[in-house]
Amino acid sequence: MNSFSRSQHYQRTDFLTTGLICFGVTFFYTVVPTAMADNRVDTLANGQTTDLGEIAIQAPATVIGMPGAPTMVLDGPALFERQTASNLGGLLEGLPGLSSTWYGPNSNRPVIRGLDAHRVGLFSNGLPALDASAVSYDHNAPFNPLSLDRVEILRGPQALLYSGGAAGGVIKTDNSAIAMQPVEGVSGRAQLQGDTGYGRTSTAASVDAGNGLYALHLDGFLQNSGDYNAPDGYAGPSLDGGKIRNSADRQRGDTVGFSLTGTDSAIGFSIGQSRDYYGVIVDPATRIDMRSTQYDFKAQQRNLSGFVQQVTLEANHTDYQHQELDDGVPATTFINKGNSLRLALQSELIGLSWQYGLQYSQFDFSALGDEGFLPKTQTRNIGGFAVGDVKHGAWSYSVGARVERVRVQSDGAGDNGIDRFGSPSSTTFTPASASLSLAYQFLPQWHVIGQLSHNERAPALDELYANGPHDATGAYELGDSNLKTERSNTVELGLRWQHEKAQFSTTAYLSDYQNYIGLLGTDRCRDEDGGAISCTNADALPEYDYSGVRARIYGLELSGLWLVLNHQGHSVDVRVVADVLRAQNRSDGEPLPRIAPLTVTPALLWHYGSWSAQLELPMAARQTRVPTTDFAGETPGYVMVNARLSRQFTPPFGGGRVGGQWYVALSNLTDRTVYSANSIDTLRLLAPQPGRSIAAGVQLLF
Repeated sequence: MNSFSRSQHYQRTDFLTTGLICFGVTFFYTVVPTAMADNRVDTLANGQTTDLGEIAIQAPATVIGMPGAPTMVLDGPALFERQTASNLGGLLEGLPGLSSTWYGPNSNRPVIRGLDAHRVGLFSNGLPALDASAVSYDHNAPFNPLSLDRVEILRGPQALLYSGGAAGGVIKTDNSAIAMQPVEGVSGRAQLQGDTGYGRTSTAASVDAGNGLYALHLDGFLQNSGDYNAPDGYAGPSLDGGKIRNSADRQRGDTVGFSLTGTDSAIGFSIGQSRDYYGVIVDPATRIDMRSTQYDFKAQQRNLSGFVQQVTLEANHTDYQHQELDDGVPATTFINKGNSLRLALQSELIGLSWQYGLQYSQFDFSALGDEGFLPKTQTRNIGGFAVGDVKHGAWSYSVGARVERVRVQSDGAGDNGIDRFGSPSSTTFTPASASLSLAYQFLPQWHVIGQLSHNERAPALDELYANGPHDATGAYELGDSNLKTERSNTVELGLRWQHEKAQFSTTAYLSDYQNYIGLLGTDRCRDEDGGAISCTNADALPEYDYSGVRARIYGLELSGLWLVLNHQGHSVDVRVVADVLRAQNRSDGEPLPRIAPLTVTPALLWHYGSWSAQLELPMAARQTRVPTTDFAGETPGYVMVNARLSRQFTPPFGGGRVGGQWYVALSNLTDRTVYSANSIDTLRLLAPQPGRSIAAGVQLLF
């Protein structure tokens, strides 16, 4: 069966999601004309699109952030045009220094500078996201881009506000469900998108309403995808009728939030749920049924007169589970339930603006069934953090530190009855991290930026206690309960130039790891029960161990935008984004696995009034630096051709109080067969990037 029908799953329509979409559309024709704030009316009606994010669409993301600010921010129309993706990795892929794990289109986690899994922190509304995506490449993170209003990438001191072990960075998402400022009137969005390459249709709507005291938030989305189109030149074993088998996906989600707001204080809560049912390319009989429910609470007191000027308290409870289905029969159930609490204060001290506080999280994880390669575990993490920022003349500084106490406990064989998990055990770690970022404006348009970071990360549950065959990697995975804290030191130096007609940023970085914990091949094999077996045996599984090694990762990133023509309202810009990195296991001299090659994406941009277009050529060199244990070997390079046309407009309804944008995008126009060097080797040759496709979307804002 190449794809699944609507009758197989989600037979009962989600009332809230469907109702929200209908409600949002109804608002455009009825309530909206009298509810829109005047300042936004004038902005949209006069065609001035800066507030809609026009600059963010054309300008490339900077590759290094100023002290005290996010490295990158994605919101507005720039976010909308990427929301045809079905997951967080697909949303962010292609930004400077970012790629994705690409286990097909359905499970695609972000990769930052060659680092993924536990080295990239995923946060939802300021608190850790609990799921199972970091322990297996076929597990999707419960972040559908349609549910997001803003995404920030944080590195350096800013990342320490949320995590010390996320050496790659923190990805912070926000859906605006809990208002912390008074909301007056009604605003919202509704959008419809489609993509022929994935056979995908997406619908989403959100509404925020308030009277200055009470605020209500509603949002919902539906997204359906079929088996995606293979490029014409692909002839691999996953090909089925011109499509990649078992790659269909269906997602839905909704959130309700309520807040009580005032000038100096606010308190609110929200409930959000998401559901994802998708195929796994590596096995045509396997599908995953994932569901997650999250309860959030947030309270804030501002403008205090004492030493502490602001206090923010955040808490959440997450109930996550997914079942791996074999021909429709549940084979393994992954469950992750937990709570998080974060108390943050703001003060002025010794000339710096400080954010400091405590963060606690606890979660109970289990994987029960045929693919039980992990025992039941409990993880507890309590940490304290402090980050200070200041700007003094031409200098800007940011300094941060974080200390955590982490305990990971295994139930061992317990009631699983799996003897290889052994006796119950626990390990405790005390990682400490610190970072310094500074910038100097040596000319009116030039900044030089430096950053030093020391990061420590406690080993995660899979790195400590994995023991069993893992279908997603096609390997027998072994953890090591004696692993020590992972430590890294990073130095980064960057340059930013901002001009009226151009901008440019570049950065070079180097990270040294004393105990890089990687899943590395051993050249040995085991059977499904864990017994040693000859690798020539047809049933042999390659053995992969979580091991601590010395490692070095270094790279260079740049982005630039130059105005080359400005005549009679028409402007033409040239944009270039490029990055390259090297990652080496210094213990054995081998390259680290799943590292992206040199990538360069030049683009030509045209703009006239409310119209814009771009032609871009994403290019990647051949990845020849792969470990000898990489089953798929070297990854070929490629040159792709993409094009896009978009327009911002004021629709004929709404009395000028509704703004909108539409786009049409053509991807992989030459139908090139492209593989991802970031993919796990057992899947890489089974899941090429989609062939030639057309995507289109329209969004209305009120």
